[in-house]
Amino acid sequence: MLENSTVGKSNGQKITIVGGNRFQTLSLTNPFLLPNVSGVRYYANEDLTGGHLSSMLTNAQKTSEYITNDLVKRKNSKYLPAINQIMALEDRHQATLTSRRVFLESFIANVCEEIHGSSNESLLPTFIPVELKEIEAPPKGETYKKAPFHVAQNLLKDLEGDNTVYQLLLDPQQAKKSDEEFRNLCEHTWFYFGDHERKIQGRMTILRDYLPELREFVLKEQRKIKPQPYKPLDAAEMEVVRASITKHRKKGDHYAAIIEKCMTGWEQEFERERIAAGPPSDELLSNLVSQLCVQILERSPDAPETTEYLGVAKAYVAKLGKLKAIQKLIQTFILSSEFAYRQEFGNGPADEQGRRMLPPRDAAYALAYALTDQSPDQELMRAAQSGKLSTREDYKREVQRLLKKRDTHYLIDPILADKNYQDNTTDTAVRKLRFFREFFGYPAALTIFKDEKRFGGDRLDDATCRLVNEADRTVEHILKKDQNVFEELLSTEEFYLYHDGDNARMQAASDRIKAIYAHFKDLNWKKFTNEDLLKHGDFLREVKMRGVDPDHMEARNRQGNTLQLFKLSMESITARLDKGQKEAAPFDLYRGYGYDFMVGYNVSKFYDIPMDNWDYQTTQPAKVANRKGLLTHPAWLIAHAKNTETDPVHRGKWVREKLLAGTIPDVPISVDAVIPEDHNRILRDRLASATETTSCWKCHEQMNPLGYTFETYDDFGRFRSEESLEYPDKLIRKSQDKGTLLSDTRDVYKTLQVNSVGHLKGTGDAALDGELKDAVDLAGRLAKSRRVRQSIIRYAFRYFMGRNEFLSDSKTLIDAEQAYAESGGSFDAVIVSLLTSDSFIYRKAIEN
Repeated sequence: MLENSTVGKSNGQKITIVGGNRFQTLSLTNPFLLPNVSGVRYYANEDLTGGHLSSMLTNAQKTSEYITNDLVKRKNSKYLPAINQIMALEDRHQATLTSRRVFLESFIANVCEEIHGSSNESLLPTFIPVELKEIEAPPKGETYKKAPFHVAQNLLKDLEGDNTVYQLLLDPQQAKKSDEEFRNLCEHTWFYFGDHERKIQGRMTILRDYLPELREFVLKEQRKIKPQPYKPLDAAEMEVVRASITKHRKKGDHYAAIIEKCMTGWEQEFERERIAAGPPSDELLSNLVSQLCVQILERSPDAPETTEYLGVAKAYVAKLGKLKAIQKLIQTFILSSEFAYRQEFGNGPADEQGRRMLPPRDAAYALAYALTDQSPDQELMRAAQSGKLSTREDYKREVQRLLKKRDTHYLIDPILADKNYQDNTTDTAVRKLRFFREFFGYPAALTIFKDEKRFGGDRLDDATCRLVNEADRTVEHILKKDQNVFEELLSTEEFYLYHDGDNARMQAASDRIKAIYAHFKDLNWKKFTNEDLLKHGDFLREVKMRGVDPDHMEARNRQGNTLQLFKLSMESITARLDKGQKEAAPFDLYRGYGYDFMVGYNVSKFYDIPMDNWDYQTTQPAKVANRKGLLTHPAWLIAHAKNTETDPVHRGKWVREKLLAGTIPDVPISVDAVIPEDHNRILRDRLASATETTSCWKCHEQMNPLGYTFETYDDFGRFRSEESLEYPDKLIRKSQDKGTLLSDTRDVYKTLQVNSVGHLKGTGDAALDGELKDAVDLAGRLAKSRRVRQSIIRYAFRYFMGRNEFLSDSKTLIDAEQAYAESGGSFDAVIVSLLTSDSFIYRKAIEN
């Protein structure tokens, strides 16, 4: 509704995306905190509370102010043209007042000198200098230390004194004054204007200590500082200004007081003019009602609605004034039931069984929001308006079209966006991908606290964001192929690992690094001088090494000067290619926050791949050792782990409930579910001693044997054959707390062999049930299970219908499974089946 566009990335390119919730001047709160599981949303069976209503009222108020003050005035005057027409006179008055205030705040001294000439000085208040605190002498043997210049400069800006100083220093006549004369000039300027004594005191303290540095800064940066010479307004405006100053100025007035008197007089004059002009016409208000209805409710109002809202608008204008009335009317639309809720009732003609279909317009919205983050597109609305959304075949046609669309990019995860992770978009129907995000739950990896020291490096947050995003990319890749989707999700051996989805771009990035390595590898670059490096200037200009510009050898940043940055980069490049690696991972050339390379390079640590010995794959998805399906993806493993340990119980519970359609009762209130601590045993053995007792095993038998198979991965999702005993008495080697770009900061502890043997039962297929070697074995068997397929389809039903299934939905579930089987495992076929089923098409009729 607010036409907000957010920039994201796709295949390394900036794009405009749908679903962004970032506004420069607007912050909205979701009043409904939705659960993290599929099924009935809690607001469907809970009463609205004061908290909900308070958030909705605040959102409506903020949105109305954003529309009137930002969207219509500054961004798109055609958004609601009636607002500009209604506010035309008031806007003109406000623009005039703003122009006069800006002019007077800059040049009132000039205007007063023009009006009063030599007598102007006698009208000014008596000057009273401020007293500055004396600088205490430093202790004997020590020198006086000043804060860095940029600190003082920022403080002067905060005290709103920087512009005066810079403008006076730009004037040659004033700049040549002595320091004492210049400070005196500034103090008089601020005093006569009427600035607060404390502000003047702070500014004068900075001038006392930093005036030479300020002179040097202005001399160096004078081209970047815009001069503000005195320029009068047009003749008519200057006549008004002079007349007002002459009328209101009294002897002893500060300039600021004169400005306020003039502004008050003009505001009163303009208000009388607006009152004389009268309220907006009925025609203008009716146009506003119509435009608001189209923008907010996405439809035109009927005649009774127009009449009703016109009366409301006139009452608001009479009571609140034009601007507040417009904002209140916008809030009225936003808080209406039609806007706040989607009313999906059966309101069409009854069929032979008395069932009623969704009305075409409601059906269009239901389909659009089932698959995307947008209102219906033009083609879907045309179908609804032309009677082509009234049969099952019509639904099928539109669902298939929406699933094939690739002309819109959607934001996948607002949490990733909030973390400034931009490579977080998809051009597929976004809710198709979000179903599997919700089903597998791997985005929860972002919420699990992990220690960077145990991770093995810093910037864990960036790495986790990339890990979740690349899990999304893997799912999206499988969905786009749309064959044997469930089986592929559970058994694929190909994943994305530090890759933006564009194979050609990744190959080019690797080739660039290999070219640098080939050029310098046989040279003694470690002992290069500036002169040695400049001999390779043409090559460096071509490859553009970060921070290495042969035309600006004097440049430097926090990592060092140009020569030092070159050597840092070469150390990193050499480590990537001097062990026979065929390709180079395109992470940054040295530590820092550069934008030449992708963020999240530490994602390789989740796969226990050393940064200095990474056989990078430029063409992805590619096979990753010891991985099979999303259940072995580090994002899923972290999401279903604890802060410092794995979690076999909850991992097994997830498999039992989500894939095998089982149910596990809650932990009895009398059970103390604590795993005993023992520095000499692996987690599995400690867990067994607590859960494999007679009273506990009845439930844990359904979980533990499944969860144990994942013990070949640690709590970061790294493959392992031995479990590290991370206790102080088991420490072998202490590593440095902060590492380099290529180092590993993990401490080394004693280890014990892991035991990943488990047992599978409950698939409904005797050939699949039985002893398991590890999680890879488990994933392969689950991928072949029909019960797993049926369970996923059941969760898909809940997700796309927004409710739990009933016995009457049995045919819908059977048809969806049949569609999957007959289409070669197409998830699109499942969605089409669900969204064209009786369960979706027919709805409860409105009750009187």
